[in-house]
Order: sequence, then C-alpha cells, then structure tokens
Amino acid sequence: MSARRTVVVTGAAAGIGEAIARRLLADGWHVVALDTDADGLDALARGETALVPLVGDVTETATLAAAVAAAGARLDGWVNNAAIPTHGRFDAESDERIDRTLAVNLRAPLLGCREAVRAFLRQGAPGAIVNVSSIHAHGTLPGWVAYAAAKGGVEALTRGVCVEYGQLGIRCNAVAPGAVLTAATRAMLDAAGDPAAELAGWELLSPMRRVLEPADVAAGVAFLLSPEARHLNGHVLRIDAGMSSTGATLPPLDGLEPPTGAEPEGAR
Repeated sequence: MSARRTVVVTGAAAGIGEAIARRLLADGWHVVALDTDADGLDALARGETALVPLVGDVTETATLAAAVAAAGARLDGWVNNAAIPTHGRFDAESDERIDRTLAVNLRAPLLGCREAVRAFLRQGAPGAIVNVSSIHAHGTLPGWVAYAAAKGGVEALTRGVCVEYGQLGIRCNAVAPGAVLTAATRAMLDAAGDPAAELAGWELLSPMRRVLEPADVAAGVAFLLSPEARHLNGHVLRIDAGMSSTGATLPPLDGLEPPTGAEPEGAR
C-alpha cells in the first residue's frame, strides 16, 4: 500500500478551496489547509484526522514556510487557490486595493510556488503544483481589470515554473474556472437588482447555459495532481462550461460616458 500523499491548499476555508480540500481528503491525501478564516478551518477540520488547519496570510512568507513545515517530511503537492475577487471601476480603484489584489492573487501564488519548489528540491523528490487562474485571464469583462491582470500573471507563472523545473520532474499546471457559485459570487448575485436575471445572464455566457459548482473545479485540480496527469506540465485546464469559447456581449459600464472629442490622428 502506497504512503499517503501530502498537499498544501491555500484559501481552503470556503468556496473553491474548501471543495478542493474535501475532494483531496476523499482521494486519500493528507491536507494542510491554509486560510485567514479560523472558524471556517475549524468547520473543515471537524472529524478529519488527515487535515491540518493553519491560520495565516498567504502574502506572508513565514506563513507559507509554516505550511511546508506542517506538511512534515514529504510534500507532494501544492494548490495556490487563495484569491480575492475584486470588482469595480478601474479608474476609481485605490492604490491600496490594487496592491492588495496583486498581493493575494499574484504575489502569493508566486511565493507559494517558490516554497513548494524549494521543498521538492530539499527532499530530492518532485511534486506537483496547481495554480487557480480564471476565465478572466483569457477574456474578461468591465470591472475586472486588476483581477484579470493578476490571473494572467498566474498563468505566466505556471509556464515559467514548468520551463525551469520540468526537467527535474516538477509539474506546475493551472485551472481556469468560469463562473462558479460560491458564497462570494452568491453575494454578488444577491446585491444585484434582480438576482435571478443576473444569474440567467451568467448562464448565457456559457454555450452549455451552465454555472459551475466548486466541486467541478476541485475535480480538475485532483486530476492535475494525480499520476494520470503525469505528462501535463505548464498546462491551463479551462473549466468553464465553454465560456472562453464564446464572444461575450459586453455590458455597459455604469456612469461612464464615451468621450465626445475628436479622435486622435491615426486612431482609425
């Protein structure tokens, strides 16, 4: 019987991260679950002897090092899932909110990849990394500029780690989910004037007229960590019910009027 594998999952207390942690536990992994939400981690850990909850901020290198230490003698996988879905008018974004978006959604996965690679090199055995990107890295909508920029960087990071360490057997892949029904996205729906119409609009972005559940993304992550994906490296698995294959109709941006001045020379 093979030894149980160990994986670190960031942002594991809710939503996609929670689904990933639960799926990997069901698949027989030891899971180090990292999040700032202590109560959410407590709920996740209830009755799970193979899960180690770790409260901390993924933007802090000490927290990431603690996750490696919690994994014990052998680290087999790392999932960079933690993210904040910042949405709003780009011209109204503050420096602080942009900095936080990039810190959590791009810098933290970069540092997480570094910690995982260091652990793989120390132990002399390769492992697998999965980064959680987004459909916004491929085709975005108004209001998501900083978020889309960060997720595009996550995919470049994925390719870079593949190229630099693939010859050592280290794999780094990504999943790019479309619209997923989590507590955060449900809150966005609830804030809409007509939540049912808003959800129907999301569904229309997919040829399958479908919005994902967190478990759908977790299944893709589990596959990329598994031996069945041993020849996949630097790959981005789009789990979006076909959203990235469509030409979405862009909604108007509230409060923004088109410029009325003459076009600059050479604009046509």
